[in-house]
Amino acid sequence: MVVNSHLGPSLRQAWVGYRRRLDAELAAAGFDDHGFPDGRVLRLCLAAEGATSSDIARGLSISRQGASKHVASLRDRGYVTLSPSPRDRREKIVSLTPRAHEYLAAHHRAARTIERQLRAELGDKPFAALSLLLDALGEDGQPRLRDYLRRMSRFGDLE
Repeated sequence: MVVNSHLGPSLRQAWVGYRRRLDAELAAAGFDDHGFPDGRVLRLCLAAEGATSSDIARGLSISRQGASKHVASLRDRGYVTLSPSPRDRREKIVSLTPRAHEYLAAHHRAARTIERQLRAELGDKPFAALSLLLDALGEDGQPRLRDYLRRMSRFGDLE
């Protein structure tokens, strides 16, 4: 293993490696059809019963049209259903299907599996040191990733 002395590129590469491991775990669990930002949209719907595309758009800091595209894709793949909103006929309530609940559970299991694998690979002390490093970089008061990216984007609307 080559040790990279440049933290930024190493962190970016580590994120890609983590996502690829997560993707492999999810594919092995039967979820090879997931994409960005499926998990975030599903968690928004889980947290707010009666969520609409407008609610999802606000949660992701994207346009309503962008959120509607994500919702339509999730519906087409069997993760959500849509029903009329009792408050506004133009809006649809986005509800999770059993497949969505299975996906969220599989995602949680996959993340824990990767963590256990890394702890076994590195050992407890190096794993704890890594956790300390990440905690130091992600100190309290940091903006959420989506807020930071939106603020840094020239376009202001990441879809």
